[in-house]
Amino acid sequence: MLAAERQTRLAQLIQQRFSMSVQELSERFEVSPMTIRRDLGLLERKGLVVRIHGGAMAPETPVSSREEVRATLRVLQKVAIAAAAVRLVEDGQTLFVDAGSTTTELARRLRGHRGLTVVTNSVRVLTVLADSPGINLIGLGGTVYRGAWSFVGPLAEAALRRFNADLTFLGISSVSLEEGLSEVNFFEAAIKSLAIQQGQRVVLLADSTKFEKVSPVSVAPLHEVDVVITDDQLPSELVAAYRKAGPEVILVSEEG
Repeated sequence: MLAAERQTRLAQLIQQRFSMSVQELSERFEVSPMTIRRDLGLLERKGLVVRIHGGAMAPETPVSSREEVRATLRVLQKVAIAAAAVRLVEDGQTLFVDAGSTTTELARRLRGHRGLTVVTNSVRVLTVLADSPGINLIGLGGTVYRGAWSFVGPLAEAALRRFNADLTFLGISSVSLEEGLSEVNFFEAAIKSLAIQQGQRVVLLADSTKFEKVSPVSVAPLHEVDVVITDDQLPSELVAAYRKAGPEVILVSEEG
């Protein structure tokens, strides 16, 4: 097994089990403890694991999830982005709605639609739409990642492969012209990448603070996104650069 492949599997395994010892990993991958320690050091620098005495653990927010923290930030911008996004939706479509604070705002605005099928990996979106009679609501299931209250992992990915979406609404931790879309958590990144593949039209919902930043795990290049909806605080030169790179860019103000 190549070192890069081993390190990827190491990160996956630790995020599945939340913590593992050097000895466990050494036996599992049939390499020396010294090799495992080097791998863990590299993964920690990328933000994929946290070193602890004798092993490593998955990076988690200990008291409140990142999603709960994000939901309190830039609320007006997120509401305006969601209001613009819902205007792209037509009754009868199949949507994938990603986990995230802005996508949850979008879900609240879908409640009046009829004949929609909404596929989601978000616990919060499921809660928002659970009693909406006009929506056929499908939850992916799988392992719950509490950092975003999202279903992730092999079960969620297998379920998602069964659906083709007219529109994929995606949240993201970071987006840049050079590196494209990126995430903090490996399993969240995998679901987002697959959702892009399964969507006919991909709509990225991201407030202006997410731009020209890079998180540890790559999701997709920018050219795989069809529409970007963001707030009007994004500098005009960046707006022009993103439009030149391919996606349609829709700017919204706090007033909508």
